[in-house]
Formats: sequence, C-alpha cells, structure tokens
Amino acid sequence: MQIINTVQKKRRADEPLLYALSALPYKLSDEIRKSGYIDKLEEIRLRQGRRASVVVAGENIMLSTVLDKSELSSTLTGMCQGSLYAFSETINQGYISLPHGIRVGVCGSASCEGGRIIGVREITSLSIRIPSRIIDAGENICSLLREFDRVRGVLIFAPPGVGKTTLLRSVAKKLSSGDYPLRTVVIDTRGELSFSNEGQGLCIDVLSGYPRREGVEIATRCLNAEVIICDEIGDYEEAMALVASHNCGVPLIASAHAASIDELLTRTGIRLLHDAGIFGAYVGISRKGDNGFFYRVHRREECDAPLFT
Repeated sequence: MQIINTVQKKRRADEPLLYALSALPYKLSDEIRKSGYIDKLEEIRLRQGRRASVVVAGENIMLSTVLDKSELSSTLTGMCQGSLYAFSETINQGYISLPHGIRVGVCGSASCEGGRIIGVREITSLSIRIPSRIIDAGENICSLLREFDRVRGVLIFAPPGVGKTTLLRSVAKKLSSGDYPLRTVVIDTRGELSFSNEGQGLCIDVLSGYPRREGVEIATRCLNAEVIICDEIGDYEEAMALVASHNCGVPLIASAHAASIDELLTRTGIRLLHDAGIFGAYVGISRKGDNGFFYRVHRREECDAPLFT
C-alpha cells in the first residue's frame, strides 16, 4: 500500500451556499449567517420539532432554530418550485437534486406497494449537502490512470461525507482540459458531479440524471468516451454494465462507499469488477483538515493475496 500526503486549498463555492441559504426559513438562514461557520459549511440538517444542525469539518454542531411541520413542508415545497410531483421519483429514492450541485436528502414516512416505495409523506427531516471545490486536487488519480495506459481505471473509496464526489469533480476537470484533453463522459445520476465543471475549454460530456448502467452503455457506444467518470457504484447489475464497457477499452474512474479495502472487496458488485480487472488501483481517501486528502493506494496485484480469495 502506498500512502500519499497531498495538500490542496479548499475553496467555498459561493453559488451553492447562497442558493441553499435562500431556500431556508429566514430565522434559520439568519442564524447560520451569524454562526461563524458559514465559510466551512458542509451540510445543513433540518428536523421537524428538533434543533437544526450543521456539519463543519465532519463535526455536528447544533443550532438553536427549531422548525415545525409546516415550516419543514414549506421548505421542501419551495425547493421543488412548488411541485412535489415533479420531484416525486427522486424523493421516493430519498433525495432531490437542486441547482449548483446541491443534493438534499429527504426523510419521512414511506408508502410501499409490492416492496417498492411509491410515495413519501410526512417529511420529518432534510439534509442539505453543500458542494465545495478543492483547487488542484486529483492529480494523483490522473497520474494512476496514465500509468495504466488507460487500460484500467481507478476506484476511490471512503465512508460517506469524506469528499469522494468533490474529488471526482476535480479529476473530471483535469482530464478534460489542458493541451491533451481526453474525451471525458460524466454520468451524473444525482446532479452533483457536473458542478464546477463549467468552461468552454473542457472536453467533457455530461449524462445528467441517467442511471449508471444506461449511462455507461451510452458513453461507450454512442459518445466514444476515452474515460468514464461516475459516483457511488457497487450494485451488481451496474457492475455487469461496467464490465461490458471495460471490454470495449474504456477506463472508469468511480467512487464507492467503504471504510477499508477489506470491506470494499467483499461487496459482490465490486468483487465482480475486481475479478474482471476493471481497476488498476483502489484509492482510499481520508480528510486532511480543510486542506485536501490523504491517499492510500492499493494496487490491484496487492489485493489478490489470500485474504481476498
């Protein structure tokens, strides 16, 4: 295992923060503005009948504002531009996507039919994730891709909330820019990955809202991608589609939830990808305060020891 200690400057992205604050009841947005944490906010959490809280550098900080049922419902309706129906499909999946790469987790009482969620009522909490930019992050990931001659990809793993999506955004921007850009296709299932990848000089195509499985097939067969980037893989059926794209010679840079390499490679979908040789390395990331990440690089050949067989 190789450990890389890198430092990057983290920059608060003003647009998503201002947009998120504008969607909140005034008494809560005013408290957040005056809290002293506004430049370091990662999440804002609203709970019916309980104190709101914010996440700063991974720590939960309780506020004093308490929202009632009506205020919470009005907040969600406002985020959905007055039409909950228009967002019902993703609400049933536990989230809504807002402009500027904001994702809002939605918690409530589910109505089910045939083992499938057909509606969510009585919303009890909202979790607003604020995206940020890290300047110059991701060069280590790009270097690994070049080392593998774009034959094998790289899988980034960490527990939720560490910054996998932020890192993938930066990698996408680096690969699709410069003197020798790659045709980079981003499968942005939840509307988070494409944030901060604006610019006329990027050789990038974004499949926004596409399921990963279908997105991978389109990127491979229709868009002639040189590299595919997607977030939060692990489903077995998705893994089958990723194997097919690899057989077409398109490398994948992706992320997955896992706290360790052992946990990662015991997941059925990931194990399928490993056995197919999709990834040349697995990179575990952890936070380095506000200045970027520690990288722990596990090369594929290291992971074929008896522990993983």
